[in-house]
Amino acid sequence: MGASKRSRRAFLTEATGAAWVAANYPGILAAQNFVRAATQKGQTPKLAVFTDAQAAEIEAMTAQIIPADESPGAREAHCIYFIDRALDTFAKNSRPAYMQGLQDLQAKTKQLYPDAEKFSALPSDQQIRVLTEIEKTPFFNLVRTHTVIGFFARPEHGGNFEKIG
Repeated sequence: MGASKRSRRAFLTEATGAAWVAANYPGILAAQNFVRAATQKGQTPKLAVFTDAQAAEIEAMTAQIIPADESPGAREAHCIYFIDRALDTFAKNSRPAYMQGLQDLQAKTKQLYPDAEKFSALPSDQQIRVLTEIEKTPFFNLVRTHTVIGFFARPEHGGNFEKIG
């Protein structure tokens, strides 16, 4: 993330490998189909893995990874629901990394901002500072990968909600 502001395109091109996507494609489609079906019914998908508090933290991260600017971002694309479903299906083995990563995110937030209650409550510039501190970690890379997949997935499979991506 660094001191200079990266473009969304530059940030995302670093995000994921084609081999990983190809290897996990059936599970990715299943997760996308679940989110699509739930949102088409006009309902917010029910969280399967995250608590509401955990989802708020991950969603705040996704909103910084793909922020809303002149176009909608990861929050508007419902990436949190895609990630939650992924962790309940094809990416179950990533659950421990998310749970530990959430603890590490909280610790880093408290280290940098002792009065902060949680990462998601920080203003954007402070969130970016926290994420800059952890951007080289496997946890951040995992969240970034899942965010990109959820954001750019084909709309008919539940990603890219309302063709936002």
